[in-house]
Amino acid sequence: MIIIVVSDAVSSAPVSHVRNIEPPVCLMSALHFRTLCTFSRVEAGFHDSQQMESSVGVVSVLASCVMVFGGALPYLPQYQDIQRSSDPSGFSTRVCLVLLLANILRIFFWMGKQFELPLLLQSVVMIATMFCMLRLCCHVHNANRVSTKQHRLADLDPRYFWQWSVFEDYLLFCLAFSVACCLLTLLLLDSPLFIEALGSLALLLEALLGLPQLLQNLQNRSTRGMSVKMVVMWTLGDIFKTSYFLLNQSPVQFWVCGSVQICVDAIILLQVFIYSQDAHTKFG
Repeated sequence: MIIIVVSDAVSSAPVSHVRNIEPPVCLMSALHFRTLCTFSRVEAGFHDSQQMESSVGVVSVLASCVMVFGGALPYLPQYQDIQRSSDPSGFSTRVCLVLLLANILRIFFWMGKQFELPLLLQSVVMIATMFCMLRLCCHVHNANRVSTKQHRLADLDPRYFWQWSVFEDYLLFCLAFSVACCLLTLLLLDSPLFIEALGSLALLLEALLGLPQLLQNLQNRSTRGMSVKMVVMWTLGDIFKTSYFLLNQSPVQFWVCGSVQICVDAIILLQVFIYSQDAHTKFG
């Protein structure tokens, strides 16, 4: 009897009351579906952004590696040419002097005004590379020298500055220069003017990197013995480096330095065409 009463009660209820129960359930299902769709889109967008950030990170790491080691690569063909010909006269060792001073100063500049780590590591790599070049040039000079007289740093003869016969003299000079810079930097580390002047001097020297080679070519009226591949790689590296400075918003001294280097590189390449009777042979 109870079941019949309930059944009758339900069956006797108005149809409109029964229909009014269904819409909230449908609405909840629709809202749930939309929430799932929105969540799926957000999740997909999150995964896309993660992939994009990962790709950007890989490119950034590669660019940093090129920045650290790319500066040393141009000296590889010059090193091989000197080894092959046993004649370093076409390469100006004052290029090594300029780069050693510039990179030592840049390291101390970093102590007062920290910039990108790849640029600091680049200085360390370049110092090691220049010492390798100097060691080779000293070895070849000593092997070819007829006279037994040697020129040493201890002689204090300005006529033979940076033309010493022993590789250890170059190490000693750079060590003395580094100690002097270290003491001066520690004394004036709190002076923004000194730090900026230190950075500007380092970059000015680096900007004049190709000048000793340009002057030696001018004096010899020839580019014989100089690796043209080295200069071409200088140019490409300086273009990349200047672009890197601009994109990373490095201090203005950096990209100004890079621009000057590109101009000097272009003049040296022009010398190749002026002094060489067959420029294509030089590029071969």
